[in-house]
Amino acid sequence: VTEMAFIPGAPPTETLPLDRFLPPVPSGSALHWLDDRAAPGSWVLDPFGASPRLALELARAGYRTLIAANNPVTRFIVETLANRPSAPELTTALAHLASSRTGDERLEPHLLGLYHTPCSECGSLLSAEEFLWEREAEAPFARIYRCPHCGDEGEHPATPFDADLAKKSAATKLNYARILERVAGLGDPDRKYAEEAIQYYPPRAVYALGILVNKLETFPPEDLRLLSALYLTAFDRTNTLWPYPVPRPRPRQLTVPPRFREYNVFKALENAIPIWAGDDRPGGVVPLAHFPDLPPESGGICVFQGAVRDLAEKLPDMDIRAVVTVLPRPNQAFWKLSALWAGWLGGREAVRPFKPVLRRQRYDWRWHTSALHAALAHFVPRLDISVPYFALCAEAETGLLGAGLIAAEGAGLALRGLALRTEAEIGQVEWLRRTDGGQNTRTGEREEHTLDDHGGSREGRHPDAGPDSASIAVAAAASYLAARGEPAPILPIAAAVLQAGAVSHPPGDSAPADDYAKLTEILETALTYRTGFLRYNAGKELEVGTWWLRDEPGTVPLGDRVEALVREHLQAHPGSPLPEIDRALCAAFTGLLTPDHDLVAACVESYGVPAAGGGWQLRSEDDPVSRKNDVRHNRGRLIQLGETLGFDVLTEDGTVRWVDADGIYLFHFTTTAEIGTLLQTALKAPGRKLVVLPGSRANLVLFKRRRDPRLDFLLKDWVFLKFRHLRALSANPLIDRANLDAQFLTDELTYESPQLKLF
Repeated sequence: VTEMAFIPGAPPTETLPLDRFLPPVPSGSALHWLDDRAAPGSWVLDPFGASPRLALELARAGYRTLIAANNPVTRFIVETLANRPSAPELTTALAHLASSRTGDERLEPHLLGLYHTPCSECGSLLSAEEFLWEREAEAPFARIYRCPHCGDEGEHPATPFDADLAKKSAATKLNYARILERVAGLGDPDRKYAEEAIQYYPPRAVYALGILVNKLETFPPEDLRLLSALYLTAFDRTNTLWPYPVPRPRPRQLTVPPRFREYNVFKALENAIPIWAGDDRPGGVVPLAHFPDLPPESGGICVFQGAVRDLAEKLPDMDIRAVVTVLPRPNQAFWKLSALWAGWLGGREAVRPFKPVLRRQRYDWRWHTSALHAALAHFVPRLDISVPYFALCAEAETGLLGAGLIAAEGAGLALRGLALRTEAEIGQVEWLRRTDGGQNTRTGEREEHTLDDHGGSREGRHPDAGPDSASIAVAAAASYLAARGEPAPILPIAAAVLQAGAVSHPPGDSAPADDYAKLTEILETALTYRTGFLRYNAGKELEVGTWWLRDEPGTVPLGDRVEALVREHLQAHPGSPLPEIDRALCAAFTGLLTPDHDLVAACVESYGVPAAGGGWQLRSEDDPVSRKNDVRHNRGRLIQLGETLGFDVLTEDGTVRWVDADGIYLFHFTTTAEIGTLLQTALKAPGRKLVVLPGSRANLVLFKRRRDPRLDFLLKDWVFLKFRHLRALSANPLIDRANLDAQFLTDELTYESPQLKLF
């Protein structure tokens, strides 16, 4: 495994449709990785097609991007965003829909009328934006509206009128049956699972959506594509997975919150227009073809409508030069809803290949490991051995990263690099195909585990977590923590254990699902007090708390090293923009030591000031000569104050001691927040410990204490004196031995969250 530098990306500049279900991947990371590995015009394979954003980014950069898109919803998003409609086009299509008839009434007033409510101020009937419900209640408890007549707006208690209308507008059994028919017919064994999924829609929404779905077949193709986009957003917006008061979670399970929002269906259609519209968005039209048709050599997207296993045999003819993907994570809510939505938009045939996701109620990490392995094992042997693989792991956690690494190894890939930004939950992994001829060929045995059909799991032989694996894990975890120099959560520790090969074995020796179980067992066995580890803020789950070494390794903490490099960079490269500083830090601290965004930002805020041109430069007061003078002047003040108060004053190695018969005050001078380094020399020294430092370091000291429970514990009795406070104390005629300790605490350090964004 090589030392891999994390590639910082930029935050996405736009919100995509259904973004709450899509992987939150940064922009630019994959392109940077590709720069010296494949030239624009080359074929790049995305075997999972989980991220429309990634496919569009690669295609816009000139790559011919082949994606296997088995989920019809994510496929539709890619296809539509490749040639985004304009707002006028979407508005016109919605106007055509709004003016159509349902019974003897126009559709728009009919749907808006389902959400009528009386204004609390003027009494006029208006269409509410949303109603607020408690789970299993028979009526809403509040409504949110803006009255077009008097201007009254906001949240108001629900009325008896609202309760009565909700009952009158609810869908009937016939309404449910009609909308179910689009997904599964009467004799279909999956119909009951579709019924279960539809229960996550309010009855009023089922009635309204049923009308809309029936209308689709009455429109010409040019309107059908536009309305399908608006419908898809409305399908998501009007289910019960929107908690109140938190507006935008990232749901993974179909669970009704204790309190939820019921959105107005027609207003959801109107609000979908700016989400899909391409007006004023960069990028333009992306060439798109459906396999076996191909996009031009200048770049574009080739969509394979199905699973990567069905594409695998055709890959040798494509001259794939790189594999770039986002590791998919199991999402029961999105997958089940996608099956519903695909059926509502395209009928039973459209949902048929994806419909098995309706059956499965739970996806665990063992299942996911087998699913990833089966997908990879179908196509890895069919690509040239020189093809590099790169995966982004968004919302990284031990389960997802472990599943991906174990599955890849079993499919014949050798880990080449792994970088992890723990706080941002983003991992980056690089593989090459193994050159030792090893290949796990158990694909036929694992057909039903694929991400493509979402089937069940067979249990294989469970390998014991033997002493060799445990000792490898202990050594890897200890080595990582010693290199880090500060406690860490489970994610990078698990990554270090996997990287060291603690779960490695000859191909075919065990099933991928069992390998993942072995990882969990190894971690639970290895990370104990008996094996040399401490745990702060422990919980029942491995993901809770942070681990540290029982025996201090004497390493400079990572936070202190990052601080020092930020300071040096600002001094050596004045005017550096934040992304440049961040890239420099990621290049210096590679792999699992990649510094978090917030740590870099806190260090830049502590030492930097905005420079001309939008960059950052070192504060003038942090010039080394200025700081040396600050320390000299403040040491003189402290010596004089100690003598005035009647202490014996001693100076040694940059410290000042006040000594009397009652004890010692030991003052340490520093111009940095590198307190972890200071602890190594000062922790066992006798006396009450005080640190004298610039006020501009206060926030950084407290930030480090918040991220490092060990540091916070060791400093609990220490006192921090700002330079300015020491100046005030030395000029205070009322200070004496009796009130000395209280006076030290009159200007304590205060914390503010870092405000800087790295982009």
